[in-house]
Amino acid sequence: MSVVLGERSGPVLRIVLNRPERLNAVSEELYTELLNQLQAAVLDSSVRCVVLTGAGRAFSAGADLKAHRTADRSQADRATYVALGQQVCERIQKLPVPVVAEVRGYALGAGAEMAVSADFLVMAEDAKMGFPEVALGTFVGGGVTHRLPRLVGLRKATDLLLLGERFTGAQAVQWGLAHQAPPEAELTAVTDRLVSRLSSLAPLSVRRMKAALARDSGLDDALQAEAKDLLAVMGTDDWAEGVAAFGEGREPEFLGR
Repeated sequence: MSVVLGERSGPVLRIVLNRPERLNAVSEELYTELLNQLQAAVLDSSVRCVVLTGAGRAFSAGADLKAHRTADRSQADRATYVALGQQVCERIQKLPVPVVAEVRGYALGAGAEMAVSADFLVMAEDAKMGFPEVALGTFVGGGVTHRLPRLVGLRKATDLLLLGERFTGAQAVQWGLAHQAPPEAELTAVTDRLVSRLSSLAPLSVRRMKAALARDSGLDDALQAEAKDLLAVMGTDDWAEGVAAFGEGREPEFLGR
């Protein structure tokens, strides 16, 4: 069976990391199949939202250290593994549709990097996340040294990345890192409600909003870029539909045109 499963339900693509016997530890094969699933979401304009989760009792326990201990891994093998991990997190962050990470159990190391790359993080309140890399003599990836300080502030990011202590979903909500942290029994239902809302939004506006939030620019550049985005969406059918629906007191039906 594939180590990454793609499950389509209407406008939602649910991507499941599928190595439950290894707590969904990442490997070159898993990264490659995950990239393929994410690319499918890019190519299919009917996909409005992606959910990333793990099979079994964990999101992902991170690197498969058992595999890394093997003596026959060359420097080229290591470089391939690192490049794939970076590509996965970059693809999650730059995907044109919202990505929701649904986390139960553990999200550690590379698993945490993928989870925080998502636009929305929904963690079970007792789920455990952490960045243990420095304590293990290795290093983080996935753009975490850039993204995490933007999410929780430099001081808290320093604590999390240098000390490597695990934290719960409830703590992640307090810090503004997670969107919600329900009891595990309610995790899927909470994710589904969020995904339903995200899938109903105007896709062209969502695409531009994601790109705008990812930009590192000053105020002057942001003002110019926002004006350009606003003028662009004002020329779409979705903009006309949104205005009409508001005037008629109904929910809009956006078609991405």
